[in-house]
Parts: sequence; structure tokens; C-alpha cells
Amino acid sequence: MMENSHSKIVVLMSVYKNDSYDNFMSALDSILHQSEPSDLVIFLDGPVAPTIKNEIEKLETEPSVKVLQSNKSYGLAKALNVMIDYCLKYDYQYIARMDSDDISLPERLFLQKTFLDNNPNVDILGTGCEEFGTSYSLTEKRLPSEHNDLINFSITRCPFIHPSVMFRRKVFEDGNRYPTHTCFTEDMAFWLELLYKNYKFHNLPDVLLKYRLEKNTMSRRAGLSKAKSEVSLRLGYMFLLNKFSFKNLIFIYSRYFFHLLPPKLMSLAYKYLR
Repeated sequence: MMENSHSKIVVLMSVYKNDSYDNFMSALDSILHQSEPSDLVIFLDGPVAPTIKNEIEKLETEPSVKVLQSNKSYGLAKALNVMIDYCLKYDYQYIARMDSDDISLPERLFLQKTFLDNNPNVDILGTGCEEFGTSYSLTEKRLPSEHNDLINFSITRCPFIHPSVMFRRKVFEDGNRYPTHTCFTEDMAFWLELLYKNYKFHNLPDVLLKYRLEKNTMSRRAGLSKAKSEVSLRLGYMFLLNKFSFKNLIFIYSRYFFHLLPPKLMSLAYKYLR
């Protein structure tokens, strides 16, 4: 693959054993039918469902698709790093993320590429989303657009909807990778580290991703280990980024107790803490 590719964009998608066939096919179809052509790297993170494996094998002859795999599960952060290392061998300008159960709207990659082409100061670009799948899903979710607003926002919340982001190549050429040593908070740790290194963030207000929430989404975010990991991370970067305030301090500790709530109460609190 990819030696003869003319695409400026490559999309990274990791697939693992618990992925649903129907959800995967919807996600895959949404990337293969973008208005802006792109290449796609799929990482099989350990054994996957036979139905999904069969569909992926059909794609291996496509010149715009590359399949990588491991015999055991690496976890998302390491899987992304493997794909990033692979993509840097080629001449892509932009590296985009996609989850294996979400849906990208047809204009997503085109609008992100156009914005980055016209705004060379921006390094990482996210979008708005429409949540679906649960009673607590938001019809539309938009995050702050401007970099300066996102710095303070990031101390207490996540600055990006992770599967919506597109990176400028240089972010990874500079040696940055998803951290694999943090517990449960790899993407948040990555965003805060990039802010500390002065990479520029931006979010488009456009809703360009359908973001799937599931019944077990809250249970995956619950627990003492998750709470300690997130609070420690946010407190550290609050000082590193010179964003100490009592308001931020209170909000950070409110997230600690959020992760200790029963899943049903977490679902109710989710709308106020995201």
C-alpha cells in the first residue's frame, strides 16, 4: 500500500475483540465514503470477531488500505503509536483519528483538511459531535473553538472529542506519541502534554461525527483507580500550565467523586461535568 498514494490524509482505526460487527461496518463505511479521499490504516489489536476479520481481509487488496495486527491486545495508546510510526514512512500531511464504532459525516475530512490548509498555526483540530445510543446522549456536543479558551477548559474537561481529531504531521515528526504509562487517561494526558509544549488546538463548531455511547460507557469510567489517575494528571498540569484557581481546584476534585458514583448517578452527572 501507500507507495503510490496521492492522498494527503491517512485515517487511523484500531479494532479489538469486543467490537460489534454492525458498528464496525458503519464506521468503516463512513470513512470509505468521505468526500475527501484518504488512506486508511486498520490495526487489529489482538484477535477480533471472525466476521470483522473476514471484512478486513477483503480490504487488504485495496491500495488505499493497510492492515496491521498484533497477536495480543496492546491497548489503544500503543496501537495508535504503532500506526503513527507506520504512517510517518509516507508523505501524509494530516493524520486523522476514527473509532471503530462511530460514524464520520461525509464532509468531515474535507472540512478539517480545508481548515488546516488555511490555518497553518493550528496543529490539532477537532469537531463537534452528535451523541447517540443512550438516554443521556446529547443531541449536539460542541467544545470551545479557540486555543486560549481550550487551555483553561482542558484543566477540568477534555478539549477534544478524540475520534474527531486531525493532526498535522509535524506533531508526530517532533517525536510526540500517546503515553502508555498512564492509567485510563492516555488521551487526556496526551492533550495536556501537547498544550504544555505549545502546540495549537482548535475545534470546528460543525457536527461532523456521530459519537456512540453505550450502556457500559459509565461503568468503564467508574472506579478509584480512574479517579486517582485523572485527578493527579489534572492537578499536575494545572500548575505546569499556570492555571491554578480555586474554581479549577474544586472542579478537579468534583471529577474525583464523579468517578466514584454508581453508574446510574454518573449518567445523570455526566451532562454537567463534560
